[in-house]
Amino acid sequence: MFTIREEAFADIPALHIFKEEHEQKPLPTFLFWHGFSSGKEHNLHVAYRLAKKGIRVILPEAVHHGERDQGLTEKQRMLEFWSIVLQSLKETGSIKKDLDEKKLIKDNRLFMGGTSMGGILTCGALTVYPWIKGAVVLMGNPSWEVFARKQMTMLEQQGSLPLSEEDAEKQVQKLIDYDLSQKEQALGERPLFFWHGRDDEVVPYHESYSFYEKMKEKRKEDSSLVYHLDPSAGHKVSRNGMIAMADWVEDYI
Repeated sequence: MFTIREEAFADIPALHIFKEEHEQKPLPTFLFWHGFSSGKEHNLHVAYRLAKKGIRVILPEAVHHGERDQGLTEKQRMLEFWSIVLQSLKETGSIKKDLDEKKLIKDNRLFMGGTSMGGILTCGALTVYPWIKGAVVLMGNPSWEVFARKQMTMLEQQGSLPLSEEDAEKQVQKLIDYDLSQKEQALGERPLFFWHGRDDEVVPYHESYSFYEKMKEKRKEDSSLVYHLDPSAGHKVSRNGMIAMADWVEDYI
């Protein structure tokens, strides 16, 4: 039997999933963030596969999403994309502290992951949180600066960018400290799993694959660094991709 509990960690709403018999037992723990315009409950299929393997799963709710929605329009929320990511980055640290205080993590074995926005967030978290022991990036992008500039170019072309060129540049500069592609040494030897669809037009795979190839050149014999590129997928993780991810987490967490 599995328990799915609505719970708050450091006052951040989340779903907490675990095998019933493991309720008070420290477990390897996986912190998994949802994508943009999604919500924590949309990743319950991920949590189920991981909980079956004896892993505790925490699905947090990002600000301006789900029960934390404050009534922004989709356009307004898009303009808040990076502030949502940065707040979630800070909240990741708060959630970890709460989990530690509750003694829920076994032997500091905590992995982090996410889809799309959650995968982008995970890449940034690797630059600041050495206690993340491994990570899963599904349709994410480690190149924050490149991705942000592309977003701003798109918004400018649509006439939807409410910033001057100078202010836009200031916003981009704030992201560079969390750009894993520019701080690759922060990854170290930690296990890292990528999954991406080759036909993804929302978050194209090219930057993440280039980063993977660069890291793989340095970690040639390291089987914990993997990239699954699905030739027939777009911006949606396939069932096979989800199964491969869960199996990989079980091997390395």
